[in-house]
Amino acid sequence: MSDLDREGRDPLHYAAMNNDPDTIRERLAAGVPVDLPEQRARYTPLHFAVDNGALAAATALLDAGADIEARADRDITPLHLAVSRWRQSTDGAMIKLLLDRGADKTAGDMHGWTPHDRSKGQFEFPEDLQELLTP
Repeated sequence: MSDLDREGRDPLHYAAMNNDPDTIRERLAAGVPVDLPEQRARYTPLHFAVDNGALAAATALLDAGADIEARADRDITPLHLAVSRWRQSTDGAMIKLLLDRGADKTAGDMHGWTPHDRSKGQFEFPEDLQELLTP
């Protein structure tokens, strides 16, 4: 089951941050919920993988049924986060993965901003990625 630290994080969260799909699979096999939110910002393991540009971890979590529309603090989805962290993978691999897996590009955050809206506020955000995010 879950072994939360004082940050409210399980080893699953750290495996997602560190791009460790083997540990992700081990933790899930041990019964840790794939969408276990941490206590502070309510990030799920998928949010942490996206936040850290951990593509293999994000893929493993999605393969295990992670909620691609999970909402964290400020009502952000993993796709909102991928847009904000696009420089971690300038080829857009994380954004493309989430879109290919069915992420809702029309989802609004707490301010009603869609991932496309967020992309317009990112300095030098690639046009080809912006087109992918256009509703």
